[in-house]
Amino acid sequence: MTARIASELGDLGGEWNRLAQASSTPFLTTEWLDSWWSAFGSGKPAWMLLCADDGSLRAGALLQNGRGGTLASAANVHTGDWDAVCRDEDARVELWDSLAGLRPGRIRLEVMPEHTGGADSAAAALETAGYRLVRVPGPASPFLALPPDWDDLLAGVSKGLRSQLGRKRRALEREGTLTFRSERADRAANEDLEALFSLEAAGWKGRAGTAILSDSRTERLYRDFAAAAARQGWFRLHSLELDGELIAADYGCAFAGGGFLIKTTFDEALARFSPGLVLRGEVLRACIEEGLRFYDFLGGPDEYKRRWAPDLRPRVAIWAYRGAALPGYVYRARLRPIVRVAAGPILRRTLHRAKRSSPS
Repeated sequence: MTARIASELGDLGGEWNRLAQASSTPFLTTEWLDSWWSAFGSGKPAWMLLCADDGSLRAGALLQNGRGGTLASAANVHTGDWDAVCRDEDARVELWDSLAGLRPGRIRLEVMPEHTGGADSAAAALETAGYRLVRVPGPASPFLALPPDWDDLLAGVSKGLRSQLGRKRRALEREGTLTFRSERADRAANEDLEALFSLEAAGWKGRAGTAILSDSRTERLYRDFAAAAARQGWFRLHSLELDGELIAADYGCAFAGGGFLIKTTFDEALARFSPGLVLRGEVLRACIEEGLRFYDFLGGPDEYKRRWAPDLRPRVAIWAYRGAALPGYVYRARLRPIVRVAAGPILRRTLHRAKRSSPS
């Protein structure tokens, strides 16, 4: 059985999301993928669909046609995970075989979680079809299995973290009335969302041009997904306020039994009080009280995340080349690492200057 390419899902959206639930990531839902495509997609989407004889969905993946004939995952820096949704491992293998059978010169699959086996399955299918592969390490996200009780979680972190969390919270409470709120639906998608966007834009991300409001496409993605996820009951906007003023906030999601940290920000004028740390404790407590089983910090292994969650879930990008595109393989597999090593000192100096010019 061969998968087909369609420009729309039609009536398969519900089945697609049921398979996404099994993948335990909101980034494979139609709510995220539609929002992402509306913001960053070019041309018509390429929904690769593997269906059973009765028309039900066995596996699928959303792809995009890139430059120079590249077939790529519909993903970018904003995507936490990208993979196929699938009913079982046989369906996954058939889907990747179908992808390889399309035989484009280049295939680029980004941010594939390694713990699911999807990346290895895709790589095996592409290699069997004669592609030369380069595997590029992606972000390794701290991942926390949540205990049933907040006290159990605190007992599992370092004494230093427990002490700092208590001290910073008490310090904020001496400054005024400290309030934590967790919103799920309409208000979260309106008033509180605007406050989060504004707070983020007022900090270093705004100055660096990486805040959500700095790019109309990014703003569209996060507004659209907040609205779509709120309709499904997945969206979570966690806010920490001091005397009614927002001092830290998370744009998050509760999906398939887990919590996901998609965006976070805090008032840098109050950095000495560590409002982000106090917020993180409240968010994790709220997740436990909601009955969630895990918390995915997403992004890279930042120290503030690893203090809570030393375990990492790595992602990988797979670049595949064949035929006339093989010079691209030679560059990426052999020449590019040499260039990166040679440019290393310059890059480190640039990053050091950027770090010194940004608040901690």
